Formats: sequence, C-alpha cells, structure tokens
Amino acid sequence: MSDSTADGSRSVVVGAFRSAFAHTESRLLKSYVLVSALLGGLLAVLLLLAFPVWVFQTAGQSELATFSRAFLVVGGVLLLVALVAPVVSAGRRHDRGTASARADVSLALAGYLFVLSLYASLLVSAPPDQRETPPALLAPVVEFLYSLPAAYAVAPPLVAAALILAVHRFAR
Repeated sequence: MSDSTADGSRSVVVGAFRSAFAHTESRLLKSYVLVSALLGGLLAVLLLLAFPVWVFQTAGQSELATFSRAFLVVGGVLLLVALVAPVVSAGRRHDRGTASARADVSLALAGYLFVLSLYASLLVSAPPDQRETPPALLAPVVEFLYSLPAAYAVAPPLVAAALILAVHRFAR
C-alpha cells in the first residue's frame, strides 16, 4: 500500500508530492517540490482567471476563436503536467522503493530546467514595447531570446519536457 492511500489521500499527485518531500534526502528535490507546488498553484489560478476573459473576448467570433479557447485549456494542462511530472515520478519511485539519490537530483534538475524554459519562452514571446533592458550579466542571452521570432516560444518548454521524459525513463 502506498503512502498516498495510507494517509487518506486519493490523489496520485498529492500523494506523490507528500512522498517525494517526506522520503527524499535531496534538498534540491525538496526545494523543487515546494517550487513546483507554488508555481503549479499560481498557474492554475491564472488559467482559471484567464479562461472567462478569453471566452468573453472571443464570443461570437469564428471557429478559430473556439479552437483557441480549447488550446488555452489544453496548453495550460500540459504545462501543469510537465511542471509536476518530476515530483510525481520521484514520489512514485519512493513509494515503490526504487528511488535513488541520483534519480532525485536528476529529476529536480530537469524540473528546474523546465521552469527556466518557461521564463525563456516568456522572453521570446514578449511584445517589443514590453521589453526592458536586461542586467549586464544576462544581456547577451536575453537579447538573443528577444531577437527570436515569437513562434519559437514553444521550443524551450518542449525541449525541457522531453528532457523530463528522458530523465524519468533513464534515471536509476
């Protein structure tokens, strides 16, 4: 019986978060559990607040507007899944007794890379009038990201999500 059912939680995600935080010895994974819970909650709230606004703004428009509303929900859920996937993977490994310190650190690093990829995606898609001058240390990277076409904004999260899948698959 896993910890998620032993403590009364019926949610795989909540149980995995509890298990990953309670059973790992990796401070990096513990910090990622907290960061992903905070960012996941924030993302969920933003999606819930954005959806009615998007519906009212696109009401009575073409089928493409209807598709875009569906994309908001699907895209948001995919972001949430990728954000919590390292924690769920680590939690399930701990529940099965197959966890290792190396896998915990690898999953946490992949998770943090996904968070950074979301930030990079925001930089790529930032409208020109909203762009600020970056700090000197980060200026070359930020200017490069600003110079990319907005369509490239999906690339960093996709690459980072693929990395999470690879770490989940191959970390031992």
